[in-house]
Amino acid sequence: MGSKDRSGLIIFVCSAIFYFAGCADNEYVDSTLGLTVQQLDNDLDGRWSTTGVVIKKIHTGKTSKQSGLKEGELISHVIGERKINTSSDFDQAVKSAMKDENSFILEFIGSDGEQRRQRFSVRREGDNVGISIDNSNRIKEIKSGALANNSGLEEGNQVLKVIDEKNVRTIKDYQKAVKEFSRSKAKISFRTKELIGVKIAAINALASLANAGVVETMIRFLESTNLSLREPAAKGLERLVALSQLNDLFQQFQQANTDQLPIDRLDLDALQRAEILGLLTVDLQKNQATLENPTGTNFRHQSANLYQKISSTPITELAKKYIKREIEPNQEIRRSCLSILGDLQPESVVDDLIAVLEDSQETSGVRFKAGLTLSQIGLPAVEPLITSFGGGDSGIKNITASSLGNIGGTQARQALITFLKDENNKSTKLTLVDAIAKIGDDVSIRILEEQQKNLDSGSGLATFLNEILIQENETKGIKAEADSLDFLKDL
Repeated sequence: MGSKDRSGLIIFVCSAIFYFAGCADNEYVDSTLGLTVQQLDNDLDGRWSTTGVVIKKIHTGKTSKQSGLKEGELISHVIGERKINTSSDFDQAVKSAMKDENSFILEFIGSDGEQRRQRFSVRREGDNVGISIDNSNRIKEIKSGALANNSGLEEGNQVLKVIDEKNVRTIKDYQKAVKEFSRSKAKISFRTKELIGVKIAAINALASLANAGVVETMIRFLESTNLSLREPAAKGLERLVALSQLNDLFQQFQQANTDQLPIDRLDLDALQRAEILGLLTVDLQKNQATLENPTGTNFRHQSANLYQKISSTPITELAKKYIKREIEPNQEIRRSCLSILGDLQPESVVDDLIAVLEDSQETSGVRFKAGLTLSQIGLPAVEPLITSFGGGDSGIKNITASSLGNIGGTQARQALITFLKDENNKSTKLTLVDAIAKIGDDVSIRILEEQQKNLDSGSGLATFLNEILIQENETKGIKAEADSLDFLKDL
């Protein structure tokens, strides 16, 4: 992640942290180390399963200013390095470390003269590590069978430090650790960790803004090496692309300068997608679509800019790159990129989508998603799908048949009918029947009726066909009744 990306996200993350962190009662000003820390409250703790205190402020002129710490970081451990000069120093340091965490790190010089570190952990307080040292801070005895026996330590090794890492969950933990280490004149440092859950939430929040300005940010995170952030960035970009394709719908609201319009003036498919995305509500009885406040209301002012940004950015090539398993190991990122291509519907990626569909090492879900994306592209994908069916195994045949049924049209229908006549696999025949039924024109239904006559009435395919034809007849009856009512109204 570049410095520009990191600094922008840190600002966002810090604001999120301090929004959730609560009031000044959860703050502590550490005048010794020059820090103001703040408790990470239960809201963030519950959301992202992390504990600790957040560095709210680093005071000017204090030693912590040069320690590499950053405001907004989470302190998970306070670390005290106690220099060992005598046996008493060692005993006190080990006792203190074992009191809270039952572990410590020993820094010593090995028999080869190299400086080494070894962690020791016991099950419960009071267990003996099995090391004793003399007043020259050298190991004088390692008890047989003790924890230290297999650690690489040898008698005569010089002990340099006992390093005590105290876990920090609350401000009280922080105060206690700093006070204890200061009293023993230990060198104090911190272990910090990124609030990755907050960063992910920040990316999700940026995507929900539906602002053209965040598109480049999503792309940068998707192309970064931070594995934890790439997936939410891909999903965020997927959402932004989906939103951009609703521009025509939202321009109708914008041009009318209203948040409500009659449903019968709007594209029903776009309405459904906007409702799924939480941008508006649909009331069929009132024949009214209403933009949700603030998401939908704000988006009608932003949709044109977002559409223009998506259209002018090489997102197609980016998505095309990351649908390839050999390039992108994360299947959720591959899936998001397939969704992006499905919304943008570029003819140029048909061959790449066929390659994903035919990849026997790809997951079945991603392969099916590639077929669905080809369905969204439509007619340009028909011939490649027909070719793929002819040379594929049962998995490829099922996906391509379903995709051809979704696309429809004379060419797809004729191919499906031909495949049905020649196919012997029962599962594939069911898929072909379902695909032909999706097309649903008179020719398709007649072919299915003829197919039914040639089947054993007790077979699974016959039962499935019967259900499809009954449903089709019911649909025709409802449509005929609606047409009659419309005719009577006209009279």
